Amino acid sequence: MISIKNQYLTAGFDDNGRIICLENNDSGYGNIIDYPAAGIFKMVLKRGDNWENIVYPRDQLYEVKKEANQVVITVKKVAVRGKTFDVTLIMRIWLEQEKLCFTADIDNRSDTTVVDFMFPCIGVIRSLAGGKPNLLWPHSAGQLITDIGGRLSSMDSPYEEYNMISLDYPFFASMQWMGLTDGSQSLYFGSHDSEFYASALRVIGRQEDPGSIIMDMVKYTFVKPGEYWQGQPFVVSLYTGSWRLGADIYRAWADSWLPRPDKPEWVRDMLGYFLVINKQQYGDILWPYDTLPELWDYARQHGCDTLGLFGWTRGGHDNLYPEVEADTLMGGEDKLRDRIAEVQDAGGHVTLYCNGHLMDVGTDYYKQTGHSIESKSLWGTPYYEQYNKYHESEFMKKYTRKTFSTACPSAPQWQDRMCENARTIYKYSPDGVLMDQIGGIWPYPCFDESHPHVLNKPSLSMTRGRISLLNSVYKQTKELNPMYGYIVECITDLYSTHADAIHGLTNCHPGETGDRAALNLGKTKGSRVLPFAEMYRYTLPEVIMTVRNPKPYINPRMANFAFVFGFRYEMELRYLGDAKAIREDRYKAWREYAARVAGLRRQYWHILGLGQYVDEEGFENGNRVVTAKAFISENHMAVALWNDTDKDERADIGAPGYRFAGAADLEGTKEDIPQIIKSQQIAVLFYEKN
Repeated sequence: MISIKNQYLTAGFDDNGRIICLENNDSGYGNIIDYPAAGIFKMVLKRGDNWENIVYPRDQLYEVKKEANQVVITVKKVAVRGKTFDVTLIMRIWLEQEKLCFTADIDNRSDTTVVDFMFPCIGVIRSLAGGKPNLLWPHSAGQLITDIGGRLSSMDSPYEEYNMISLDYPFFASMQWMGLTDGSQSLYFGSHDSEFYASALRVIGRQEDPGSIIMDMVKYTFVKPGEYWQGQPFVVSLYTGSWRLGADIYRAWADSWLPRPDKPEWVRDMLGYFLVINKQQYGDILWPYDTLPELWDYARQHGCDTLGLFGWTRGGHDNLYPEVEADTLMGGEDKLRDRIAEVQDAGGHVTLYCNGHLMDVGTDYYKQTGHSIESKSLWGTPYYEQYNKYHESEFMKKYTRKTFSTACPSAPQWQDRMCENARTIYKYSPDGVLMDQIGGIWPYPCFDESHPHVLNKPSLSMTRGRISLLNSVYKQTKELNPMYGYIVECITDLYSTHADAIHGLTNCHPGETGDRAALNLGKTKGSRVLPFAEMYRYTLPEVIMTVRNPKPYINPRMANFAFVFGFRYEMELRYLGDAKAIREDRYKAWREYAARVAGLRRQYWHILGLGQYVDEEGFENGNRVVTAKAFISENHMAVALWNDTDKDERADIGAPGYRFAGAADLEGTKEDIPQIIKSQQIAVLFYEKN
């Protein structure tokens, strides 16, 4: 065994470069590697027409040596099915304080292309501290999967697949890191790739070995013949403490590239996004332009301050993209502009929708221009997406999927069109533009070499192209008016910080009543996939996000969830039934509750809205049945409380280094810390530094 060690970690490697030891020197739990995985890497090569020439780790010859404080693992030529190819792989591993760092270089002198590069492979792990580890998984705002080893081994996977879960980055993976937690011990595993290759995060188990956990990452490298590729670092850290220390590692790296755009004041102050489809895909006009003042009244009554108009164009929602023309049937340009102004005069804000990703294949734009700038698959065909809208019709539900092609964001013509759309929308004088899907969606590799992809890499066409697109539109909006807001859909660290706000966090919800209390007490039974919004919220607290809520109401638990995590409200009026429900005020009690919660937030917006979300840092929670999350602003801290159980619970909050400065709930201000938090009650405690 070759090992490296510092005061924090010990890592050991066998003659094939596999990790056979990983130990937190201060924990007392010893080596967490139960036995080595099949290899520290794997590759898939394209040669000729064969896209799956698999470089299995067991078939390779390794040179493993220690150079100064590094372990260097070299494979001089790779072997595939008894043949060797002139591809050299050099992997370097070293320690930096509490971090174990990995890099890899690929020198491709063969006639193959290195497509998939799986590295580094961490495992096999069963436990960090004697328990069954939970997985921190960056799906959307985050998930926590309890007993991940048990879940993986119980999966009934197809023969061609492993017992594996996988997320592509960027989307649905919102960040390039994941982690394990087990009692006092945590493991961080992150890719610090500032070139932003399309990637996958994977966690693998085995039916025949219950509880086993292997973690790796895949980069779609597309290392061409004659190319020397230098990979960006991967980082592993095994430590004693909260998962947030791992998030801090990722954030410290992300600070080296994250943009920090100035956001319009109205976006920073936005309480809630009231989404309305004026005209549906199938032609039903639900909310003509004359109804905007009526819609603003409904929004205000729910605690929302921004109208998001979808389907406001002549084609309706999910139709005729990328066209953005006002509809004469709904009232025409002047009516739209006038009614927007009425809402603004009444204190509201309005955004107009544009899709930043799709092209309707039936439009003149697609036939004349779009077909040449669409993302092309390896087969030379477009990546098509289909969407259909329906309400009561079985025919519409089953047989009307409308086909769209996906634009390659690296194409200058598409970037120009989106800037043009931002200008066209601005002439109606809204407060902002919402560009749908542009903040995420799968990182389709584009194989159309006529497009100017960074490094001519298919796997950089979407990621780097979309950054360029986002920056172009952001610059255009602020040139038109610094207060012209730019909102996008989907959440990723890579894209979200290039816009003013994010609409509609998918799979971000409160979960079931009592889930969070059981998790905090370590009493979750079996393996569960639980929403864990704090993962993204803590790592990138500056991102303004609305929670996806495709309902004509905001139920009390959703209002409480948004309150305690600092999310903005969202609700949606999409169909005729939604219009009837809101006009009949069917959910009056819930409407009034949502408005009261919004009122409480607005009263203390200087810290609950504009303060930094720090999760559970800075205070102690003596009764973890009650969810408690903190916000800080200069010398002030607010701790938001939510009893998401069916029983009354005591509040037990301590804040070392702070003095208590008051409290508030929906009934008003309090001079003392509340002793009891009733079932489904919220409250907020205020502190000032000593």
